[in-house]
Amino acid sequence: MARDNRSKPLRNAEDTQQQEEMTVVVMRFKGSGESLQKGFDAVSQAIAALGVPQPPMQQRVSAPPRSQAQLPVGPVIEGKVQNGDGEHIEEEADAPEAPAAKPPKGPRAGKPIYTFMNDFVLAPEGVPSLTDYCAEKNPQTVDQKFLVASAWTQKYGGADPFTGGHLFTCFRAMGWKTQVDMTQPLRKLKSDKSYYENPSFGKWKLTGIGLTAADNIGKEKE
Repeated sequence: MARDNRSKPLRNAEDTQQQEEMTVVVMRFKGSGESLQKGFDAVSQAIAALGVPQPPMQQRVSAPPRSQAQLPVGPVIEGKVQNGDGEHIEEEADAPEAPAAKPPKGPRAGKPIYTFMNDFVLAPEGVPSLTDYCAEKNPQTVDQKFLVASAWTQKYGGADPFTGGHLFTCFRAMGWKTQVDMTQPLRKLKSDKSYYENPSFGKWKLTGIGLTAADNIGKEKE
């Protein structure tokens, strides 16, 4: 018996009518992480209402290191930021802080930077010795002691100009208290009264008024 095939076109037409058409629309969201989450939820609910299986949707949102106002608007994709035009912008990394500069090393507080000069003759022949000259002047203040030691060194000690090491040796020989920087009082007297001059680095000498001030020490008692 021959099979009747007239019903087949009808079934094909019914199958065609049962097919549904779905158009995929690509949507772009911009805003904060909370706004993006709401947008994702809305899309998920719309797809679920159509009865279409929803693929797993991954959300990759990283906390911004700075405020939202400082960052370009758009979702973060693998370390890049997408702006409103769909362009990827590299996110700037914070520059590492430069290490703090170490202060320059100087002489330790209280440790003398001079040594006693054994070759500096303190009692030369034919002139007053350091001890006799200082005993006659009998200086009382620190400035007077520096003036007297400087005057003897320059006039009788054979050091013109002299250094802080010469004054350190004179102070040690007289038993006077030394300073870490033996030229600091000289700089002060140079600035305040022009008693000293500094002809070259590390070299000092008394000016004319400085020698006069040193000669007048001790005479006020006469």
